[in-house]
Amino acid sequence: MNQEQNSTPSKRGAWKTLFYMVYRPQKRVFHILLVAALITAGIDASFTLVTKALVDDIVAHGLQADLIRYAWMYGGLVLALVGFIWMFIRLAGGLSTALMYDLRKQSFEHLQRLSFRFFDNHAVGWLLARITSDTQRIANVVAWGTLDLFWGVPYLVAIFGILIYLDWQLGLVVLALFPFLAGVAMWFNIRILDSSRRLRKTNSRITAVYNESIAGVQTSKVLVREDENLNEFQKDTGKMYRQSMHNLLLTSAFFPFVNVFVSIATGAALWLGGTAVLAGTLTLGTLVAFMAYARALMDPMLEVSEKLAELQRTTACVERVIGLLEVEPEIVDSESVQRCMDRALVEGATTVDGGVDEIQEIEFRDVSFGYKPDEIVLRDFNLTVPAGATVALVGATGSGKSTIASLLCRFYEPTEGQILINGQDYRERSLAWLQSNLGIVLQTPFLFSGTIRSNIRYGNLNASDEQVEAAAKAVNVHDIIMQMEKGYETVVQEGGNNLSTGQKQLISFARAIIGNPQILVMDEATSSVDTQTEHWLQESLQTVLDGRISFVIAHRLSTIRSADMILVIDAGRLVEQGTHESLLAERGRYYQLYRKQYQTESEEQLLHSG
Repeated sequence: MNQEQNSTPSKRGAWKTLFYMVYRPQKRVFHILLVAALITAGIDASFTLVTKALVDDIVAHGLQADLIRYAWMYGGLVLALVGFIWMFIRLAGGLSTALMYDLRKQSFEHLQRLSFRFFDNHAVGWLLARITSDTQRIANVVAWGTLDLFWGVPYLVAIFGILIYLDWQLGLVVLALFPFLAGVAMWFNIRILDSSRRLRKTNSRITAVYNESIAGVQTSKVLVREDENLNEFQKDTGKMYRQSMHNLLLTSAFFPFVNVFVSIATGAALWLGGTAVLAGTLTLGTLVAFMAYARALMDPMLEVSEKLAELQRTTACVERVIGLLEVEPEIVDSESVQRCMDRALVEGATTVDGGVDEIQEIEFRDVSFGYKPDEIVLRDFNLTVPAGATVALVGATGSGKSTIASLLCRFYEPTEGQILINGQDYRERSLAWLQSNLGIVLQTPFLFSGTIRSNIRYGNLNASDEQVEAAAKAVNVHDIIMQMEKGYETVVQEGGNNLSTGQKQLISFARAIIGNPQILVMDEATSSVDTQTEHWLQESLQTVLDGRISFVIAHRLSTIRSADMILVIDAGRLVEQGTHESLLAERGRYYQLYRKQYQTESEEQLLHSG
């Protein structure tokens, strides 16, 4: 697997983009957190001032000092602090959940809009890592990191201000050590960020391998690849272990440096302050306050430093998620189409983009296409298909048959030429209009988790139960479904593993036609089914195809003898075109393909009969 190919680009400045993305919908929560943090920082800083006043009062008045008053002060500060901490935790927890929901929702919605080429180049595991672990990490760090930073930074500022207020000379001595700490923090953060980027890439690689291994478990067991797969997986996990240890080493080495600088600041305050107390220029309470504040710097400095390091580690996640969200889909409605749709919505028009609903003709005009610029797979393809006609596409694997169907469905767009619907370039119509008029049956049927009824209704969410059953009857799958224990309410397991391939294919046929599409595409839809299922499909095929423009990519040539047009595709070019009878009469490429397949099928029948 190509690691670079299966990754979305890192997006520099991603934190700024993320901030505006999460700040707007959660503006009120952020503001409350900020206000609560400022008040909490002030309360935290006030404890030491009360202690200073108490020490100075005891030194001045001895046993006559009013201790009860200071007890009430402490009690009031403690109650206020507890209340604001409770508010902090509640708001931050809710914010974390809301952010995770929003990021996953936006990521999923964005993936639904991306073009097929994006999914051709990105493994499922890489995308799963972004939507699951990356979004979770971002939500937790932003929410709880906001809490700690909103508290830690104001607390530090409050301490610095109080130190300068109490004794500016001694305060400057203590604070002079912190620019050195800032330099060390920057050095560590740069290296932690680089390490985190490499770590997240490896994590995505492992997620992709997990996904691939589970999806291909049957193949692995059949080919006895378990040991080899384990060895390959151990290499990836070993790499992640080493990167994780390196990242952890950088992070853990950072905090001792913070501790050293804070201890030096405390020692400086004790030495200089003690000398001043002995000289009578500083009160004992002020020295105690300086000592307490110098040590109190430890907690917010550690919190802020840890959160900054955590933000650096999370930057890789943010870049990857924002990079994914800012990938632009290749196939989109043009601005003119969008304006037509907006106008139609205002005017209450019957069509969403001002075009004609009924498809009367489809034309491929000098169409060429390549999945990559230097690899053209379809060249100068021309075809006109009237309403109600069935077009069969035959040819060797890789000849370009599925490409023609994908271009028709606008999963991709021609690199040269045009595809016209009713004489109008289909790029001048909306994607929603075209794809709502498409029914597609693929070679490998895919069913979603849920009931059989919900899988058929997936093709038309507004279909009634009667329409669902009518679609099933049209493709001869109704009786098969009714023989199941729960009928249409039978639960389909993941991927339809509790159904046979033939049953899944028949259900996918029903799903394709329930929306009554004007265009039906069948991509080798009968190649993976058994003879009995193919017989059922053949019986219903005429009914299914009637009145629709149909494109049938055929593996078994016996299934397309009644097609109105048979196209023979070779190396991306149309080499023969005609009906079954006319192409056999020409004794060309189609004749050779049909004769070879007929001979193979005859030999198989003789073997089975023997």
